[in-house]
Amino acid sequence: MKNKKWVFNLLLYGSIPFLIVYLIKLDYFVFKVINFNYYWLILSIILLWSGFFFSTISWKYALKYHCFNINTKCATISHGLSVFAKYIPGKIWVILGRAAYIAKNDIKLSGLSIISLKEQLLYILIGLLIALFPTLLYFNQDYWPLIIIITILSLVIFLFIKSLHDFLERLLARLFKRKVHFPIITLKFSLKLSGIIFFYWILWILGFFFLLLSINQDANIISVFAFPLAVCYGVLAIVLPGGLGVREGIIAAFLTAVGLDIQTAVTISVISRLWFITGEIFIFFLALILRKTTSVSSVKKSYV
Repeated sequence: MKNKKWVFNLLLYGSIPFLIVYLIKLDYFVFKVINFNYYWLILSIILLWSGFFFSTISWKYALKYHCFNINTKCATISHGLSVFAKYIPGKIWVILGRAAYIAKNDIKLSGLSIISLKEQLLYILIGLLIALFPTLLYFNQDYWPLIIIITILSLVIFLFIKSLHDFLERLLARLFKRKVHFPIITLKFSLKLSGIIFFYWILWILGFFFLLLSINQDANIISVFAFPLAVCYGVLAIVLPGGLGVREGIIAAFLTAVGLDIQTAVTISVISRLWFITGEIFIFFLALILRKTTSVSSVKKSYV
């Protein structure tokens, strides 16, 4: 138990300096002055923060499906306090972080980490599916649709098709000379969670649209699909903490293709990162507040 708590505290206190260092290093605080429409900006932040809250509900129900009974407060604490772990090199930390908080003697960290990974992969798959059809319609002569389709098919094969899933595990086991286990997601599990995940994706996408309106009132509605595309590939860019650079590059390229000049597109991509970080800060501090009134002992395993 002490070892698990040590891991979580390391992630909690170690992730924040990594975030600050990377933002400063990549000049995320340097961009031209923007005249915001603060009505649209505030609305976008409300939608963003609401999406972050519902992402904790998704984590709660992922655990509940696997017979781990956890209340909303504890789900928010475990999810929120580890939100900056994505900025530590190696994406394993964001998966491990929230699992480490609720792990205890009769609840193993390894099992919880697998649940965390399953929920994260489903979140990526749904985000790409949301972005797929608008991209097919609007950029049908570009390379975006092909990349998205290949990624979606790879995720579906990896997560849902058992024979190919088992073959991949055996292949990786031979390659790395050790047993490799990746979760296979059942249709029942995906249907249980997909509604909640889809809902907070919509909140984030609407928030991104109002962010665009706060900067440019002539923003093209198609531009909003740059956001799920960028976030998903930012998560999949394993070697880059928080997807720094990847997310911004995709948003800038997408907005440029829609018709914005490159300077404005790059500026918006940087602002969108800072905008999203306000959501991470919100859920982090909400978790800190709730931590003072909630004990990890509220997590129970239900043997059904």
